[in-house]
Amino acid sequence: MSDKRSVLDALSAAEKAVVLDELLAARPDLRQPAEACAAQVIASADRSAVGGDVEDALLGLGIEELDTRAGYRPGRGYVHPAEAADEILDEALQPFLDDLYRRAGLGMRSAAAGLAAGILLGLYDCRHGNSETLLEYCPDYAAERASGVVSDCASLGIEFPTDELLDLMPEWSAMLH
Repeated sequence: MSDKRSVLDALSAAEKAVVLDELLAARPDLRQPAEACAAQVIASADRSAVGGDVEDALLGLGIEELDTRAGYRPGRGYVHPAEAADEILDEALQPFLDDLYRRAGLGMRSAAAGLAAGILLGLYDCRHGNSETLLEYCPDYAAERASGVVSDCASLGIEFPTDELLDLMPEWSAMLH
């Protein structure tokens, strides 16, 4: 029995990307199966997991985050805590939106719809804003950003499962229609 670990298993994500790039450069015949595998990975967004990730990202931001962003800032002037909270929350949400636009840009409308549904579910779970989180400073944040996601989806031609979402998000029924 060998105790030797696989070098591939020990690589970081960045190192794995380099290996894949070099392998595809050396073996162009592997591009098609790699593309199929990549499409499968992108298409498999679990909206419940995405919703949980969005919720964690937004609720995980404590009010201490404002210490470096609110108040008087040289070169910028006074930044209200609500404005700073809004900016910080947007920064936490942006990777999910970037992923949505990436999937839509690849023509993967179904995958984008699943991701959009997950983002909406995560925002819905943050709609009441907990104390001691940045959402306390932005009580309408979740609804405003959800409205933006719905609008972006409409302009991108992404149709999400409205009937299912209405059951899961009854307080936002007007937004979803």
